[in-house]
Amino acid sequence: MKARHYLLVLIVFGITGSITLFLSKLVLSDLLGLEGSLWSGPWAFRVAYLMLIPPSYSVTLVAVGTLFGKREFFMNRVIRTWGRPLRMIGRGLNPGRPEQRRNQ
Repeated sequence: MKARHYLLVLIVFGITGSITLFLSKLVLSDLLGLEGSLWSGPWAFRVAYLMLIPPSYSVTLVAVGTLFGKREFFMNRVIRTWGRPLRMIGRGLNPGRPEQRRNQ
């Protein structure tokens, strides 16, 4: 049973990566009119690419994982991935008293 789980996880990661790359190229070239690559610029393409990939990958991962019946597994993974940076940003915007932060 564990082998089936790991096989499904590998398939979902593979499909997610392919879909995300395809959609990001489509958005960057067709909607934004940016041509290039991550390594050979232009800088507008590089910045847009790096801002587009992580959130779109997370959304696609949960969507594809749901289709394969693994929504909870992939949702937890996305929450772990984004949880810490979002908490850090939230503390930066509203730091509160130090004793409040230690108790969280």
